[in-house]
Amino acid sequence: MKQAFEVKDKALLEAADLILDEIKAVGADEGEAWISREALTEVYYELGKVSMVRSVFTDNVRLKLLSAKRKGSTTLNSFAPEDIRLAVQEAWQAAQAAAPDEAEGVAEPQENLSFSSGKEKPDLDAMYEQLDQILRDSKKDFPKISFDSIGIEHHYAESLYANSKGVRLSERKAYYQLTNMFMAREDGKTSSFNYFATVYEDPTGRVCEEPRVRRLLDESQRQIVTEQFPGSFEGDLVITPGCLTDILYYVADTYLEDGAMISGTSPWKDRLGEQVASPLVNMELVAEHPQLPGASRLCSDGYAAENMTVIEQGVLKNFILSRYGAARTGFSRSGNYGGATIFGSGETPLEELIAGVQKGILMGRFSGGSPSPAGDLSGVAKNSFLIENGKVTKALSEVMISGNLADMLRDVVAVSRERECSGYWLLPWVRVRGVTISGK
Repeated sequence: MKQAFEVKDKALLEAADLILDEIKAVGADEGEAWISREALTEVYYELGKVSMVRSVFTDNVRLKLLSAKRKGSTTLNSFAPEDIRLAVQEAWQAAQAAAPDEAEGVAEPQENLSFSSGKEKPDLDAMYEQLDQILRDSKKDFPKISFDSIGIEHHYAESLYANSKGVRLSERKAYYQLTNMFMAREDGKTSSFNYFATVYEDPTGRVCEEPRVRRLLDESQRQIVTEQFPGSFEGDLVITPGCLTDILYYVADTYLEDGAMISGTSPWKDRLGEQVASPLVNMELVAEHPQLPGASRLCSDGYAAENMTVIEQGVLKNFILSRYGAARTGFSRSGNYGGATIFGSGETPLEELIAGVQKGILMGRFSGGSPSPAGDLSGVAKNSFLIENGKVTKALSEVMISGNLADMLRDVVAVSRERECSGYWLLPWVRVRGVTISGK
């Protein structure tokens, strides 16, 4: 919910005002501060029992000052005036030793706003009940599944951004998060481990009724016995929604964000407004969406976040640049970066998407190093299945895939009608042709 600027916890505002006063007092030209107070309540299960129930409270401060375009910055976890004064002095000394950078600055004046979502107080009884439900439901429906760990957390934070130009933004945000790690066991054999995370605002839901969770648990049971295949072939890669998050992260990091754009290594640096991917590719970053409580309304460079299209029908619409990245490159600052991700659904039912594959793999998880600056990618496809003649067949032991990120986006030939949601992302299955797949 958007509203006029206000701060519920006045200690944040007092800390921000003191930081800005001290920044002015040391003679800096500009400055900014991020202040937050966080509360984490956690129920943690491992080795067959609840091993920890705790609440953790954390204060965080991040400040930056500029002197003749020379930056000094530091972080601390205290609102105490003496600690803040010392931190400002440390940042000032760092600025004196830094080289000038004309791209440095702070957020420009904008409407001062506050945002809020979720319930501040955790429902601990509902968190316990949810843990019991997961264990009961999985034992009943997926008896081979063994959970190594399950964490159910309630996060609450109030955050404040303030700078010397008068910008003030705040956000009160609360949500639940469930994380876990599991594998399937039978007759002394085990599957590869897998995991999922989900973010939500209502802790009374039955997690194991979610189609995404049921699919992952079922697939792990089918991966206890895996097979290899000899040699290599060029085939289709069907990327599951959870795995697609990794691919899109690599795309952003390699082609779209500050690092690649400032260094000039991005192959897309001169392609804004051009076709860079299949017309089936539609990607956006969102600040607010009813299915994505993990989205944030604030960007880390001191601006209110907006919903922003990145790629529309394969055309590059926006880079993902901070204020600093925009100043260094001459492009516009992004309305969002690092936000919750949506990939538009297609018109192909998942069953038909798979039926169109003569030979390929269904990839559940990817493990590999960072792509090259050109986007060349290779790594191990984990939690995966062979697809032959339009049918998902045997579970595979680790196989290698290799390709190029830009080529993969260009060679998307189908996007599923169905999508899955984690609370941080809303993504479909994507089928890519012409990927090199290597067995033993």
